[in-house]
Amino acid sequence: MKKVSIKPSKFMSLVGFIVGIIFCGVGIFYVIPTFDMFGIIWFIMAVLITIYYAINLFTKKGISLYHIRIDDKDNKDDD
Repeated sequence: MKKVSIKPSKFMSLVGFIVGIIFCGVGIFYVIPTFDMFGIIWFIMAVLITIYYAINLFTKKGISLYHIRIDDKDNKDDD
């Protein structure tokens, strides 16, 4: 059995990291002061998204989105 992990590319991780930082800034300076509890939830989610993409960007292994197991056996039926 072979295991395959699928994770974002370095470029997509960079884009996600930059957008996450922007969302954190928007959360701190606009959403928290305007919407109180929703703003805090917004900020926490933005921080988690930023951390996820930062790990994928700055480490070799990263965090995969999906894990796929592939059987090495032939699935052909013998007639």
